[in-house]
Amino acid sequence: MNEIVTERPHLFEPNIYIAVCVEMAGKVCPQKLAAAVKQAFEANEATMSKIMLENGYAYYEKIPESCCKIELENENKKWTELVSQNEKIPFAIDKGELVRAFIIPLEDSTQIMIMAHHLAGDGKSIIYFVKDIMNALSGIPLTYKPFTLLGRNLPQKGLSVTAKLYAHYCKHKWNNHFFTWRDYYNLHNKYWKTVSSDIRCETLSVEETQEIIDNAKKIGCSVNSCLVTQFLQKYPKRCEVGIPVSVRQSQNEAMSNLTSGIRINYKYDAGKTFAENAARVHKRIARALQRNKLFVLQFLAELPVTLIDAVLLHTYNCYHNRLAEKTARVMSYCGKNKRELGVTNLTLLDIPAYYGNYEIKNIIFVPPAVSYCKNVIGVSTINGRMTIAYHNIKKQ
Repeated sequence: MNEIVTERPHLFEPNIYIAVCVEMAGKVCPQKLAAAVKQAFEANEATMSKIMLENGYAYYEKIPESCCKIELENENKKWTELVSQNEKIPFAIDKGELVRAFIIPLEDSTQIMIMAHHLAGDGKSIIYFVKDIMNALSGIPLTYKPFTLLGRNLPQKGLSVTAKLYAHYCKHKWNNHFFTWRDYYNLHNKYWKTVSSDIRCETLSVEETQEIIDNAKKIGCSVNSCLVTQFLQKYPKRCEVGIPVSVRQSQNEAMSNLTSGIRINYKYDAGKTFAENAARVHKRIARALQRNKLFVLQFLAELPVTLIDAVLLHTYNCYHNRLAEKTARVMSYCGKNKRELGVTNLTLLDIPAYYGNYEIKNIIFVPPAVSYCKNVIGVSTINGRMTIAYHNIKKQ
């Protein structure tokens, strides 16, 4: 059984949608593109599955035909408008609707906007899904890709004594109350009645992108550390930054959630140079990776799964329980531990830009504005250009 364990926070999270906009050169036949998307759905176990929820257990179950959606946009809507429109419509993950694809014909180019529930996979998964679409479009046969689920098969080493004790305490105290699809839909609808996404994107030139890369090399740190430092410059106080970390094995292009996360606390020191601040940030990130790379996944695997659901429902006033309230604070869903900033950098996208007669000009990656983080930034680089997407939630 493909049980949902380390991915469990995604189940009831109301804002858990990954958006990827693919900009293609020239006009592409919409029907041919739709057929390629359908082939990509059929080639991945994630998009040929529905989510089952039974007596507290959640798992993926294969279905004979994909229930993911393909739509041709004819109303001249921008892709960001489609995100805002569709985030208010809950994904029917219980029926197998884990991805929605929108084909947007433009005057001299074509866009595909992919909106995926996080249970379909992480950010890299959606990029590999784009590769499947482009291969299918250019006539290359696709190979079926099964899930890679981490589940409870994680090394025990590295989980702190405090975390183990808290997980043990939760198992002892939790009443094992479980929730239903009615709770899932109620929470989603309640959340999106008063808020909407605010998405802003900026694509740097080849020269600007190369300048960032060269500056990082000169400082002796990663491009990601440089970017995080640039964002930290804008915060006057000490800031907690969440950084997703891929634990995907090389050559694994399956649509799966293979991402952990680390966090650092840092206050930008205006009395020091940018390079000095970036070097310090880089050291903190390196230390967190060495010590806590798998911590988030290990901790989630130890908690009662239905308590994780309760945390999300408590966060949005749909369920009241003292242990759920306490655990929500521990998991940063509320209180002072909530992260100010999240930075997801997919780095240089490891897929081709050219597929026969077709070319990807740009890919914009927008990570979900999850409940434990106030502001989220997504970064992707292809064709020598970096795109930065800013995603937060605004009240209507």
